[in-house]
Amino acid sequence: MRRVYLSFLGLGQYNRETGKYSYRKTVYALGHKLAPETCFVQVAEQELLGWNYFDRLFIAATLESYKVHGTTLKEQLSPCRGEISFVVLDEDMSEHGQWKWFEEIFQVIEDNDILTVDLTHGYRSIPVIFSTAINFLQKTKKVSIEHVFYGAYEKDKERAPLVDMRSFYDINTWADAVGRLTDDADASGIAMAASSTSKNQFANLSDPDFVQACRNITRLIKNVDINNVPGAVNKLMEETEKISSSDSASEKQLMAMLQQKFRKLASASKDNPDRGGYTLEHYKVQLELADLLLEHGFLMQGFTVMREWLASLVMLYFEATDKMNASKRRKRIQHYGDIFFNMLQFREDKWKFEGKEEQRDRVLPFYNQLKEGKVIEPLLSGDKPLAERLSKIRNGLDHAWLGRPGMSDDLEEQGRIFLEVLKTVMKNLEGFKLT
Repeated sequence: MRRVYLSFLGLGQYNRETGKYSYRKTVYALGHKLAPETCFVQVAEQELLGWNYFDRLFIAATLESYKVHGTTLKEQLSPCRGEISFVVLDEDMSEHGQWKWFEEIFQVIEDNDILTVDLTHGYRSIPVIFSTAINFLQKTKKVSIEHVFYGAYEKDKERAPLVDMRSFYDINTWADAVGRLTDDADASGIAMAASSTSKNQFANLSDPDFVQACRNITRLIKNVDINNVPGAVNKLMEETEKISSSDSASEKQLMAMLQQKFRKLASASKDNPDRGGYTLEHYKVQLELADLLLEHGFLMQGFTVMREWLASLVMLYFEATDKMNASKRRKRIQHYGDIFFNMLQFREDKWKFEGKEEQRDRVLPFYNQLKEGKVIEPLLSGDKPLAERLSKIRNGLDHAWLGRPGMSDDLEEQGRIFLEVLKTVMKNLEGFKLT
């Protein structure tokens, strides 16, 4: 793991009297430490950080700036322990030239380098190009950024402060976190950014309760812990409401994005339905969860939620006929969920419940009421019941499509079709009264 210094060298100011380019001498300050007067910010930074600080030093320069300043700068940097190399770039500012600048700089950086960058003396747009590419280096080569210096000569020409902008590049971490949220419904990136970046950025988001709420909701959704998702969303919404009252426009925007992404999964009941009971609201929220999963391409999870939605409908019957605690509810869903799903999966003339006739007969009145009330009619219409088609896809996902030609090309479309049918059943349930 190398500690690497990268800086950029331009021409400086043109002196009409001498006909030469030069940098004006100044004193650079890092905090309360002052470097001896010098023309080159690169020399000042070695004075301030220590001549033995870096293992390698790279100076990116155009051929012209190298000819004007290269020899002098190298001589003044000679006390450095690390080897000094110049990366000579051409002056082609076209799109092709910009990519060539980046590639030439990129190739001298190695995996896991600890990088300090100075942008003070850069030639034209070269520092801008590289500054933008820092995030790419962090992702592809796992480079860690220690400092990003800019010598603010224009602020104080006699004692120019070295401004360390490294923490601002944490904005890339936040941008990645937003991308994960919008593309993958993943709030854990925001939790990671909040706990790993400067506390001066999005300060309210570093609250441990908020961080934990973000991590928890992502974990539960991705692992399809469907009964605990609404409660976790409720908690996250509480935390976002607190932060939304801050004065930071960017924090408010992030909270609005979280609320927009997850609010539909919240529930008026904070209880897991095993404890609070299975209600119509619970089933509506589960369909919103399936919708979210399909929207973001989590097909296995989405089909799982839809399958278990159908199986768990049987709990509406037991809620109406039994008095249950959490333990009893869990036993009911385990003993009767698959029985009810199989009723929906096969035509009645093909039902086979050998050894489980008693369980079938227990929930048969519920099935019959739903059928007579046309609640489940959308599930039973067509050449094959929807549950049969859904089960076939879910089994394919379960077994990684082994023994089959492969995954269907229209899997996403089928998921959407199934979900719309389940939403129709949900509307039917809302107008149905179990007797």
